[in-house]
Amino acid sequence: MAIIKKLTVGGVTAFARAALALLCLQAALLASPAWATELLTLSNNSGPITMTPALEFWVDATGQTSVEKVEADADSLPFAAVKPGQAHLIDDAALWLRFDAVVQNPRIHWKLELPMSGVDKITMYYRDSLGRWVVQQAGDSLPISAWPQPGRYPILSLSHELGQTARYYLRVEHARIPFSALPRVVSDDQVTTARQLDHLLLGAYFGLAALVTLLALINATAYKDWGFATYALYMAAFAGSQAAFTGVAGLYGWPERPALNNISIVVLPLAAAAAALWFVRTVTTPKRFSRALDWFIVALMGLLPIIALVDAAFPTTESFALINILISAGMVVLLMVVGVSLVEGDSHARWIALGFLPIILATLFPLLRNFGVLPSSFLTQNALILGSAIEAPILFYGLLRRVTQRRESTTRATTLRTTDPLTGLGSTKLLLGKLRQAQSTAERYQQPCALMVIDLSNLATLQQQHGRETGDRAMVLAAARIRAATQPTDTVARVGDSHFALLMEGPMTSDGVNQVATKILASGLRPSRELPDADPLLFHIAIGYMAEPAKLSPNHAQTSLDSLMKVIKDMNDGSRKAIRMVLL
Repeated sequence: MAIIKKLTVGGVTAFARAALALLCLQAALLASPAWATELLTLSNNSGPITMTPALEFWVDATGQTSVEKVEADADSLPFAAVKPGQAHLIDDAALWLRFDAVVQNPRIHWKLELPMSGVDKITMYYRDSLGRWVVQQAGDSLPISAWPQPGRYPILSLSHELGQTARYYLRVEHARIPFSALPRVVSDDQVTTARQLDHLLLGAYFGLAALVTLLALINATAYKDWGFATYALYMAAFAGSQAAFTGVAGLYGWPERPALNNISIVVLPLAAAAAALWFVRTVTTPKRFSRALDWFIVALMGLLPIIALVDAAFPTTESFALINILISAGMVVLLMVVGVSLVEGDSHARWIALGFLPIILATLFPLLRNFGVLPSSFLTQNALILGSAIEAPILFYGLLRRVTQRRESTTRATTLRTTDPLTGLGSTKLLLGKLRQAQSTAERYQQPCALMVIDLSNLATLQQQHGRETGDRAMVLAAARIRAATQPTDTVARVGDSHFALLMEGPMTSDGVNQVATKILASGLRPSRELPDADPLLFHIAIGYMAEPAKLSPNHAQTSLDSLMKVIKDMNDGSRKAIRMVLL
């Protein structure tokens, strides 16, 4: 009996101790916060700290819940663990994120950054050691002066209180574009380093864009080429869209006018898309292949800016979806036009296709993010800049080749009007123009000038014996030997099937002119390996010496040439003299 009593007393005592321990544990749990997720301990400076294990989210469908209400109902609100890449279409709602962190290193000041430019508004709340709310806000809906730390994207300061665990609440407002960016914790030093790298890379890109735009404008003016002009417009519009997209425009262009941020993010990309279509239409001229395709491009070019202005005035989710569809349609049309040009054999289209390939691939990343397929990442933020940096020099080189080839074709066509295609000498038209100018100069300075007509008298014989090809070779060889005997200031031209003309200007005498004629005659008698049997070139030369140019009539150029051609014809009728001089 005593034993039973002793056991009963011992059991009661053990039960009481267990109950007391349970009560103490409950009191301890009630006295300290319950960590539903991992506690973020900030103790070293090893690099940007991923917050995914410590983050929870909840979407406030009403968008009206205050932070006090969120804190009071923390246990009842359906906060869930964040999954990397999870997208939220917020619109009129609000996305709440919460995490707990404690600072263990007093030498490091920690920041929370949201590496996504273009977020409408982010607000961070936490209580200090006295229980007061500390509130910080940033985002495109606020002027830069209201941000805790000016930058391209929000950077907020965490509590500096050492060893004090704090619960942080983040309220994100973001319309129309799915939000999937996750905040991360960085130190002051890391923020400075990242900002320096940002300035270096973005400065290099915008510097390249400005340089290419300026060079394109210079070439457009110099060559009077619409291809370079539309390319300059496209590069300027695209660089502007990237300035808006990366937050550079909001930071430096209109820091105190946040209303322009959302407008520019829509208007400038659509302007760039319209400029790209205009550029491709100018370079490939799709009207050659299909008038309907050309009109469709013109209609799309006009529709894009109109939709941009309508969306800027009345932004809706539907209009934003239409904008993404139109940009996608513009990409398809651009590929179609370039593809048709390639099939039709346009040699310049391959450079346009090669240039636009990186930008089209890069455009897929932000488009897929806008449709909620891809989460926010480095590529969705910067793929267009990388693609544009590759695209710009390729398109510029392609345009330069196009202009160079067109100018060469134009120059060749122009040259053919004043140049003999076989010998490369001037034409009769060129000679007569030079002769009129020489006569005018000779009259002004009272100095003589001379005109020779040189006939390759055995050309017909060479053609009969060896064929037309040999005759052409003989003419080219004759032109070379006549040119070799002249001065750089003299003009040599082909004025007939077998006739050449040599215009000599400057101080001279009749004996000096006769010496040149003799030199030409002797050069033709030298055997030539270019002709069969080393046949010589037999020349007849008629010299028209103008001793007194003042007595010549204004239209004497054609008369002088006709006179010498008649002298040459007479010499071919059996004359033994190979050189004959007449006064004009």
